[in-house]
Amino acid sequence: MSNSLAVAAVTAALRARVFNRLGGPQVTIVPPDRAAEAVNGDHVNLFLYRADMHPSFRNGDPPGSPPGESPKPLLPLVLHYLLAAYSNDEGTAHQLLGAAMLALHDSPTLSGEEILAATTIPLAGSDLHLQPEHVKISFESLSQDDIAKMWTAFATPFRVSASYQVSAVLIDNPAPGAAPLPVLKRGPDGRSPVTRPDAASPFPALTGIRYGVPDRPAALPGETVTLTVRNLPTGVLVAHLRHLRVSATATVQVPPSGAAEVAVALPATGLPAGPWAVSLSPSTTGTPTNEVPLAVASEIVALTAVPAGGIPPRTTVTVITARPVLVGQQAAILVGGLHLPVPLLTADTTALSATAEIPPGTHKVRLRVDGVDTDIVDRATGTFKTGPTAEVVIP
Repeated sequence: MSNSLAVAAVTAALRARVFNRLGGPQVTIVPPDRAAEAVNGDHVNLFLYRADMHPSFRNGDPPGSPPGESPKPLLPLVLHYLLAAYSNDEGTAHQLLGAAMLALHDSPTLSGEEILAATTIPLAGSDLHLQPEHVKISFESLSQDDIAKMWTAFATPFRVSASYQVSAVLIDNPAPGAAPLPVLKRGPDGRSPVTRPDAASPFPALTGIRYGVPDRPAALPGETVTLTVRNLPTGVLVAHLRHLRVSATATVQVPPSGAAEVAVALPATGLPAGPWAVSLSPSTTGTPTNEVPLAVASEIVALTAVPAGGIPPRTTVTVITARPVLVGQQAAILVGGLHLPVPLLTADTTALSATAEIPPGTHKVRLRVDGVDTDIVDRATGTFKTGPTAEVVIP
């Protein structure tokens, strides 16, 4: 989702868009009673005058939260902006207002690239561009009575203006949420019941995936996964892997197989943790099948827990991973039943930290990267891991 800089990031992105369209006159963001004197000359003022809670996301779990966990509710906002133009010549002001309105009308959303380009220092820490929900811009029609009340409240002479709303801006709650430990066994092969239509398609297709270690919901780089297939051509196949959060891809040659299952050996390197999609094709440039989801987990190689001071006392937990977590990925450290978000990454790193009030005791630790957790179960014995790479002790 986003952090507390998201509101300022939206304002910066809107301001940059209007400025780029006008090609010269400044775009201010001051209250209307100071807008006329804010700049000497022609300019446009974009003022954030109201912030509401978005009803569709209010008190709801963040999108993508795993079932059974209770993260803190996010702060979903709808931002309301007032757009007005100023000039010594009223005709010029009308031209500026029309151009500014067209800039906001051109595209109904703020893309991640547009937000990222506008969030320079001191907004470089904003992660609004990673929000999965689109940030939408829409014109807001106000009644004449509402407009009159608004300009009266501003205590300034009325000007022709336009109102816009931006939603949804979803701000994460940094407080630790509840993340219960997983069960050891969910069912045969770790799979829930699956139903499919009886009418079988004649086209090549993937119908499922099975991980190399039974009962585990994710694979590790270098392991082999098995794809269940239908109507695949004979001969050598190529598996195409695509990360769903960052720009990472891989291809794997698959030996010929005429059976209903195809084994794919995952590369040992170049697979960042997180959600992937995999498909098959008869060649590197051939038409691929449908994609099926593939979860790739990270691996913890070291853990530390260091007092961070404060009243009540807080602890910083640091996780060292076998492979880097990349910029653009979202991570969280799960300590026992606590969900601790990791701050926005500014560089690829194998060391991730989070600080929170953690009760005394021995706690299991997992690292969640883009929704995929590290393994808390020993893949050889099927029992919970113990020791310095799976647990921390809080005195």
